Amino acid sequence: MSHESLKVENLAVRFSGFSLRNVSFEVRPGTIVGFLGENGAGKSTTLKLIMGMIRKESGTARIGSRDHRQDEKAFKRRLGFVDEECFFYSKMRVGRLIDFVAGFYDEWNAAYCDELLRRLGLTKDAYAGRLSKGTKAKLGIVLALAHRPDVLLLDEPSAGLDPRSRVELFELLREVRADGRGLLFSTHNVDEVERLADTILVIHQGAIIFDGHLDELRRKAGADWSLEHFFLDLVKAHERQADLSP
Repeated sequence: MSHESLKVENLAVRFSGFSLRNVSFEVRPGTIVGFLGENGAGKSTTLKLIMGMIRKESGTARIGSRDHRQDEKAFKRRLGFVDEECFFYSKMRVGRLIDFVAGFYDEWNAAYCDELLRRLGLTKDAYAGRLSKGTKAKLGIVLALAHRPDVLLLDEPSAGLDPRSRVELFELLREVRADGRGLLFSTHNVDEVERLADTILVIHQGAIIFDGHLDELRRKAGADWSLEHFFLDLVKAHERQADLSP
């Protein structure tokens, strides 16, 4: 099955004390995009705008011809999303929650869902709302992947995970890429971007300040290149430019 890109064009919104300005990027099939930025830079806001959880001022997001607002149902059926704060009802068991979510997707793959549960060490009898933060994140990934979406969006996916679970998650995300699907994960952890991503997307103070391939950066910079230093230099240059603006 061929998969389609997520294309984001000129998304913008303003809040008191913060604005997201003309955010544009693409998540292509078979690639992992690391969405890197400091806390409060606009990563979660961008993902929530794509999902329609925040009302935009302008811009659009599309998977193929499906617009995230005009074709909301069709758009979301091709997308998987895991919020940083996974909320589940405390009295609903995992199995019942899975049955509920599966009803929204014609493409739901029960066998794949069971495989993901097994790999991530989850049981259907557990109460979803009483799981630890890290285990809730695992369940969120199962629910986002079981319908085999074209694109997977993850907001700080490793938050709350122990080292073993983090390794398991990274292995799973690489399989998603190998299956030809696109993936974008937000993080402020440079190490995660270096280990997982093909492309790096840097956001600072509500603006995209870099969008490029990691391998190209390494080739240009040579053996002494460091993503951490590159990120810090980008941020400092953007802040100096902002200070000089009238």
